[in-house]
Amino acid sequence: MAPEMPDVYAHRFSWEMHNGPIPNGMMVCHRCDNSRCVRPDHLFLGSAQDNVNDMIGKGRQPSYDDRRGPRSHFAKLAQRQVETIRMMYGSGRFRQADLASIFGVSRNCIQEITSGKSWR
Repeated sequence: MAPEMPDVYAHRFSWEMHNGPIPNGMMVCHRCDNSRCVRPDHLFLGSAQDNVNDMIGKGRQPSYDDRRGPRSHFAKLAQRQVETIRMMYGSGRFRQADLASIFGVSRNCIQEITSGKSWR
């Protein structure tokens, strides 16, 4: 049986293939802003702060509303689940802690949903 290979992102593999190892603490960033791109001339090394500065400099910083609720790429719930959570909580038969357990999210997440702070 062959040894298991670690998962490596394609752009990081491309960088190392063309330029050598990536120093600790450095990221492989994209000049073209296409996260799937592996062209060596589109890649550069930078710190996490360099990557953020690049994003801001190119006007790609998401607005506050784009980082919450259904438009967030971190969202663990679908719109239908949020509607169900609100319905269940509104019935008075479920506590926020119960809903957090049922839906596999934090109690704070449920609190933000039921208060309208997220998923408006």
